[in-house]
Amino acid sequence: MASPASEPERLLAGRRVLRFAGGPGAVVDRGPADLGTVPLVLLHGFGGDALSWQFNIQALVKGAAGFPSRRVLAVDLPGHGASTLDVPSGLGGVADWVVRLMDAAGVGRADIVGHSMGGRVSLLLAQRHPERVRRMSLIACAGLGSRVDATFLRALCDMETLDQARALIDRLFAGAPPNRDVLARAFLNRLADPGARAPLIRLLDRLIADIHAAPPQFDWTQPLPPLQLIWGEADDIVPPPDFGAVPPTITLHRLPGVGHMPQAQAATQVNALLTEFHA
Repeated sequence: MASPASEPERLLAGRRVLRFAGGPGAVVDRGPADLGTVPLVLLHGFGGDALSWQFNIQALVKGAAGFPSRRVLAVDLPGHGASTLDVPSGLGGVADWVVRLMDAAGVGRADIVGHSMGGRVSLLLAQRHPERVRRMSLIACAGLGSRVDATFLRALCDMETLDQARALIDRLFAGAPPNRDVLARAFLNRLADPGARAPLIRLLDRLIADIHAAPPQFDWTQPLPPLQLIWGEADDIVPPPDFGAVPPTITLHRLPGVGHMPQAQAATQVNALLTEFHA
């Protein structure tokens, strides 16, 4: 008798590959394509893929009590997962690419959730295509004025051994998570093909250039959709801002003891914050 499939296996089994200009683009697409609810689009961080949201997708499809279930799309960004290895020339180009993927998936206006680099892409998407974004949640978002540990990101591209991968996982989670070796091996497997490293390195160069070009203080006066910020207090890859650095009109949730991966490390709490805000 075959063993039951794991959640990552189930998600990958349902991954769709969409064809469009600049594609292909891969997405885990769950929930009803109901015109009465606004879809939720999830954008992972650097070096991740749609499986970065494996602890969140089903809870977000189910939604808040008293509200209908909704469509949730977890995207593989360019250079990651099963999407194109042809990385756009900048993060603004990645944001435009996400909009073309939304078009191919039949998604007009959406709620956006972005993690780390995916948070930066979410901001650029809202700035460049404001009509496509209803509400937005940014998790450990790069480019809001906090420093970004580029040395860590370079090490992620260069890792070759299980011990190196374990050390990076420990940094991501501000301590060793229970599934540390599973995650470390998954990281190594993604980079086993030499062809997978080059797009990541190109994208990292563009991420660092984008952040260095940004002003040291984020301009909160610019038009933005309703948004919330979620951060792990123990995150030292993209450290959380002080409460005073964020306007009082924007809620900043700082989660004690949590590192750079709140959506995995504190999934129940993050799912509750997302389902409530995006109801």
